Amino acid sequence: MKRLTLLATGAAMLFATVGPVAAAQAADGPAAAPRAAAAAEDGRLHAWADPYQQGAHCSWSGNKRDWDYGDDGVTGNCQPMRNLASSLENRGFAGGYDDVDLYYNQDQSGVYACLGHGDAWQDLSRGDYIFNNGLPWWEGKNQSVNDNISSHAWTDGC
Repeated sequence: MKRLTLLATGAAMLFATVGPVAAAQAADGPAAAPRAAAAAEDGRLHAWADPYQQGAHCSWSGNKRDWDYGDDGVTGNCQPMRNLASSLENRGFAGGYDDVDLYYNQDQSGVYACLGHGDAWQDLSRGDYIFNNGLPWWEGKNQSVNDNISSHAWTDGC
């Protein structure tokens, strides 16, 4: 019994020491990046060529296999955005398939990063967001999302 109590006390002390450090490290990541006030949901993924929703803009309501070909015909005057986006916002409608997988390659293939529902990545040029989903040897693994998105697909969870 004494041995079990000693083990439990040691585990509690370890958590008390490591817990706050882990929380502090998490705050230094993308969650700590500045964010603008969230815009109203419009069912679309929005991308801008420059940080903080500046410069050329494009948006899509559905999946897009190739960002070389502008918008989905709704927003108009949308230039191709492949490998140009430096700011993103997910204004998808809440419910199933309200997150967006952003792919390094065309045709929604290869490594990807996931932009959650209602999230805005205001300044991709800082390097806080990377393509971290996929096999280690896939092209683009751990590369910055900035100026590297080629396609996207709506998904039901990040």
